[in-house]
Amino acid sequence: MPVRLRGASRDAADLSTACGYVGPGSRFANPFRAGDPAPSPFGPPMDSAEAVDLFTATLRGPVGRFYAARFARALRGLDLMCTCPLDVPCHADILLCIANEPRDGDTIRSLEGPR
Repeated sequence: MPVRLRGASRDAADLSTACGYVGPGSRFANPFRAGDPAPSPFGPPMDSAEAVDLFTATLRGPVGRFYAARFARALRGLDLMCTCPLDVPCHADILLCIANEPRDGDTIRSLEGPR
């Protein structure tokens, strides 16, 4: 089963195993980051979990589902590398889930309902 790894894009390229870089600067990067302003105008900055939740919610939307299906096809079977520490929530965990779950057409079950 593919796993999440920590490193930069050059680290992913150096690995001899099948590994995809999904961190900052990649087409799979999370546009929401810990420390960014929260969606609420008066809320504190987002933490890692909130940034991942917002990423997941975006993938559940009508346009996001299209991208989720494309990401799932491109990342299926790969270990995923991001710059996030391994002990904090990361969008790579969501990408691993959608890329490696059993498929039923273009339906991505892990995006169904609340997380």
